[in-house]
Amino acid sequence: MGKETPRKAKVNITYTPKGQAAKRTADVMAEYEEGFSYTDAATGESDAISLKVCNKDLRWANKWLPKKGDKMVAKIKVFSWDAAGKDRTFSCGKFCCDDLSFSGPTLICNIGGVSVPEGQAFRATQRTYNWEKVTIQEIARKIAKRYGLSLHYDAGKINISSIEQNKQTDCEFLNRLCEDYGLYIKVYFGKIIIYDIDRYESKKAVATYHINDFGDCWSYNTTLTGTYTGATIKYTKGDNDEELTLTVGSGKRMLNITEKVDSLPDAQIKACARVNKENRKAVTMSATIKANLKIVAGVCIKIKGAYNINGKYFVDKVTHKIEADGAYTMDLELHKVQSKIKNVTNSSSIKPTKPSTSSASGGAPAADTGALAVGDKVIVNGPAYYAGNGGRSNNCSGMTMYITEILGSNYKYQYGVAKRKGGTRYGWCAKGSLTKA
Repeated sequence: MGKETPRKAKVNITYTPKGQAAKRTADVMAEYEEGFSYTDAATGESDAISLKVCNKDLRWANKWLPKKGDKMVAKIKVFSWDAAGKDRTFSCGKFCCDDLSFSGPTLICNIGGVSVPEGQAFRATQRTYNWEKVTIQEIARKIAKRYGLSLHYDAGKINISSIEQNKQTDCEFLNRLCEDYGLYIKVYFGKIIIYDIDRYESKKAVATYHINDFGDCWSYNTTLTGTYTGATIKYTKGDNDEELTLTVGSGKRMLNITEKVDSLPDAQIKACARVNKENRKAVTMSATIKANLKIVAGVCIKIKGAYNINGKYFVDKVTHKIEADGAYTMDLELHKVQSKIKNVTNSSSIKPTKPSTSSASGGAPAADTGALAVGDKVIVNGPAYYAGNGGRSNNCSGMTMYITEILGSNYKYQYGVAKRKGGTRYGWCAKGSLTKA
């Protein structure tokens, strides 16, 4: 009988000091490494690594010490993991060193990195720009090019008539845009990756687990909070002020949405995206497994052996953990794949919304606003939008506010309003929704 080959894992990190071409490898970590983790998220947050090394001879406080801003490439190497003699390398991606700390008394150095473009502009520099007659793919490509990134786009063509990036970082704006249209986004290995979550939930599961495979390290949660059978969206057509209502799905649990949209197809996409997003919260699960390199954020697995818990689950997040002794596990965060709301219920679902003729006091029709100036006290009869050309909004009907800013005539919603005189702007309103108090 041959000698059994031990299963083990180790980490390799290569980093380039900021402003230098020379690379340094951390294979030397074999005798220094105390632990490593890599967080792989499907969307909404940056991938991240965390490395703990023993600084016993002070090398990690001297010539081996990375600095904030240094580029790092992380790889996990496994030996005889799936079968004796079968070795594999898993690429975690490219990272920017953004956190360094030391702790005692054993002089432990903690090194953290995030998968964002070099520098802080992507997450820190606010921009104001009005995007006109573009697709989401074109917007993403232009932003990616700004940071020397490529774009991997795996979704349908989505046309945008007009959208304002109003004092938002490119990271914030692109994340919000993708979220509104049911797309997932992440930065990985020098790429911005955008994909249709519905497509990926429909793909075949990469692995099947019996509930017993999780041992004692799992939890399951179901809630009514995120369970909707459809949605109703009230919106204003982009070319005029006519308010319309559209319904997707049907039933008793309906999500009510107020949005600025360009067209009927735009309203349909946004309504379906919102209700499907909420429904992903309905059934969630977490579990710890022996590392399986087939499982990454964005794939599906199947769970069996637990009756109502059984089913297909989408992997929202994977946290890889490697201990100093080579033990390698994964913490999974999952949501159960639900049936999708995709279409308008029927043509009669689209109907005009009757405009309100009453004032905030509930009596006579609202008076003409007349000339409005900064500092005027007004009653808002309608929504206040996040930007001067629309977008997300809050219903402010009947609220008393004060005008803080007035934009030019090229803006649909010209009047900035605040809850108190001289206060922080709450949103943007059209002149027709304001009445002098």
